[in-house]
Amino acid sequence: MLTLESINKIVTNKLESIHFHESAQEAAKKMKHKDISSLLVINESDVHIGIVTEKDLVSKVCIQNKKSTEVLVNDIMSSPLVYIEYKATLEEAAKKMVDNKIQHLLVKNADSLVGILTTTDLSTYLRQNIDLDEINASILESLMKQEKTG
Repeated sequence: MLTLESINKIVTNKLESIHFHESAQEAAKKMKHKDISSLLVINESDVHIGIVTEKDLVSKVCIQNKKSTEVLVNDIMSSPLVYIEYKATLEEAAKKMVDNKIQHLLVKNADSLVGILTTTDLSTYLRQNIDLDEINASILESLMKQEKTG
């Protein structure tokens, strides 16, 4: 059975960033080199001002037929950033991601940024920890009850 575990079990602690004045091409190269799907965008004072994701690159550069060398990260980043506390449950994190229509959720411990949680992290955790036999049995039981009453 899936428990309401804390996100600290699956959060990725390594965060990568890129300056807002860099090109979309530089962002794509850095993501490819680091094998990641997002970069935190920082300003000249190294303050986090947004996030650029693979989805941003595809929807705001590629399908718009723009030159990736001419598009600035600042122009395609998503902002404001969405955060959750380190001790939040997986259920709370998933709800926040759905409610905000995001696939990357920043994780804070008090005022300190400690990591990022992605939909890939969540799905990997669920695939490894969920008991599908129990869920399937529950679904079948529900269907059988509906059939008897209907």
